Amino acid sequence: MSRYRYMTEIQQMMFVFGEVQDPLPETTMLIEDIVRSQVIEIIVMAAAQAQRRGSRFMATEDFIFLIRHDRTKVLRLREYLSWRDVRKKVKEREDAGDDIIDDANADKGDRAAKVKIKLSWELANLFLDNINDDDEEDDEEMLDAQGDSLKRLRDADEVTKQMTRDEYVHYSECRQASFTFRKNKRFREWANMSAYLDTKLNDEIIDILGFLTFEMVSKVTETALKVKRDLEKAANDAMCLAEASSSSNAQKQQSAQAQQQQQQQQEKEQEQEQPQQPPQQQDPKVAKPGSKSAAVSLFSGPPTAHTPLEVQHVQEAFRRLQRAPQPIRNFKGGLTRTRVSLI
Repeated sequence: MSRYRYMTEIQQMMFVFGEVQDPLPETTMLIEDIVRSQVIEIIVMAAAQAQRRGSRFMATEDFIFLIRHDRTKVLRLREYLSWRDVRKKVKEREDAGDDIIDDANADKGDRAAKVKIKLSWELANLFLDNINDDDEEDDEEMLDAQGDSLKRLRDADEVTKQMTRDEYVHYSECRQASFTFRKNKRFREWANMSAYLDTKLNDEIIDILGFLTFEMVSKVTETALKVKRDLEKAANDAMCLAEASSSSNAQKQQSAQAQQQQQQQQEKEQEQEQPQQPPQQQDPKVAKPGSKSAAVSLFSGPPTAHTPLEVQHVQEAFRRLQRAPQPIRNFKGGLTRTRVSLI
């Protein structure tokens, strides 16, 4: 059995984030390897964090603690988890056959309420039991969490403006791609969790890992696209400089040839009483308008064809994401394992 089990999902995610509809297989396999290594690193670090707390089981705050430096991602994850119970209760009512609309007059205690995720290392949570809850702070955090989501929705709206109905349906299906939704068993086997974990992860932890894997593919793809644009811009600038230098050399040659032709014409006028103007010869290096060589000029824009990402783009993107400075600890020399930065 092949170890690459999420190539279809990764290709769909890459297409949503700006890649072509059919990415290269080798690029997709490289991204899957990167995501798998990141998932293993996150689980190992979260297990170590839980052990420091004196607990055998991993909790939600262990994973949030690992990404605490990325405030936007933390807020989105907390918002995602806060609505998880709401979705669960609504699903239970749908399975039971209850009418949610008719239940509007039910008691407030029976309604599905959004749960606020509290983190133990936040100082404000130590005093929430003694003070009244303030909804303004929750609203501010919710707005911050929704800011990046709204930006993604605006980008998706710009992308789908020119799509046909079938293209939009395919794009909507790609947006629903996930590593863990109804794939918990496959995800556990894919990450080989039994090799380095004694306990079985619950569904909430699997949902968190599914959220983080989606963010990893997004970050790697967007960074690789930026690398590709930078390389194309550098190549285009180099081509423009080469064309500018060649055009300047061509102008010098044209001026020299014009001087020679002028001297030859003066000599012929002196020799003949009725001088004839020499036929005008066009420089072969100067392209005629409408020829193939005139299609690319100094002021021509970049090619409009959208080419897929290559392996070198993803490798450079991963290198940039791993550019965190590492302390020197192997003073005796030799090879040591450096710490992997989480994407």
